[in-house]
Formats: sequence, structure tokens, C-alpha cells
Amino acid sequence: MSKFVRIQTELRELALIKRALDDLTLSYQKNQRYTHVWSGFTGQVPLVVQAKGAKFAFRATDEGVYEAIGDDMQMAAVKTNLNAIQQRYAYHKVVDEVEAAGFALVEEQ
Repeated sequence: MSKFVRIQTELRELALIKRALDDLTLSYQKNQRYTHVWSGFTGQVPLVVQAKGAKFAFRATDEGVYEAIGDDMQMAAVKTNLNAIQQRYAYHKVVDEVEAAGFALVEEQ
């Protein structure tokens, strides 16, 4: 039987999560109801992601970070996608911070 699982992240900005998902061409829906049939969890979440081999969601915690929630039977695919999302999120965070500090991106490889 599958279980409902939460994965802690350090992702804090929803806009950057969306940009990372767009970069990775992962399909997502905004402001959707996410339901985990076996645990009975159901709730409104800001993002539901449909990736190859997994469907999972992001929801905000009381600490102001977004956690990934999903089914433990899909955890391998969720973790693979989450690693890629975190990498692209970090890229966008650095670029935004650099631009806010007055620097300009001249070249990227």
C-alpha cells in the first residue's frame, strides 16, 4: 500500500519554482486540489506537477518554504525531478540576486 510523503526543501519563492518547471518543460497546474487516495489527504495547493513517472505537488509550510508532497511509490521519480527543479531554482535565484546587486549577465555557457 502506498503512503503519503512530504519532502522538505529550501524553496521559498513560488515564481522561481515556476520558472524552474518551465525550464525543465515539466507540466504543472496552478491552484489545484491535490488528493492522495490511499491516505485520504486532500487539499488546495499552489502547484501540482505532472512529470514522467510521477505526480506530486508543492505546498507552503508554516516556515515559509515549499515542500513536495506525493506518493511513496513514485518517490524515485519525484526525487529525480526535485533535484533538477532545485538546481534550476538555484540558478534563477543567483541570477536575480546578481541583477538586484547591480551586475549584468554578460555571457553564459
